[in-house]
Amino acid sequence: MNSGQSMLVLGAFTMLSILSLNVNRMMFSSLVLGLEMEAMINVISYGQSMLDEVLAKSFDENSADETERLYDPSQATPEAAFGPDGAGETINGIDSLEQSRSKFDDVDDYHLYRRKVWDPRLGWSFIVDSVYYVEEENPDVRSATRTFYKVVTVTVWNASLPKREHVPDETIPVVLRDIAVYRRYF
Repeated sequence: MNSGQSMLVLGAFTMLSILSLNVNRMMFSSLVLGLEMEAMINVISYGQSMLDEVLAKSFDENSADETERLYDPSQATPEAAFGPDGAGETINGIDSLEQSRSKFDDVDDYHLYRRKVWDPRLGWSFIVDSVYYVEEENPDVRSATRTFYKVVTVTVWNASLPKREHVPDETIPVVLRDIAVYRRYF
């Protein structure tokens, strides 16, 4: 084989190597994108399940059983007292056993509640809840006083979620919100 043929073979191998690297890069990008989308679907599912669990509870500790009613927002729990109502409702650390289902009886018990959920493919997902009052006329504005409206915010993180553009180690959490409304039928 002369030097011209050797150069052609070397050029062909170079082009094949570049093509192979580009195909591998595209496959890796597709794999990462697929994993991020799977994580997004799972995390949204965990967050929605958490919202459903919270909103299925009574609006307030002072209206938790059938005989108690709130006639005025001032009868509701003050925001500073949000969280578990007593020793029987306390969950230490991050809950991985979903103890909140049986221990909590009203929406504001979930304020600053933390849970972690295991997924065999994606690892741990972390959930944090927050609850606060909002204005009746404008539910996007946090209320300085008690109202018949509480916003429940569920924030979920997973290491496989999409990353922030300029901070590659920081994932973008999924945030879901809904409003718990005290309905007065009396």
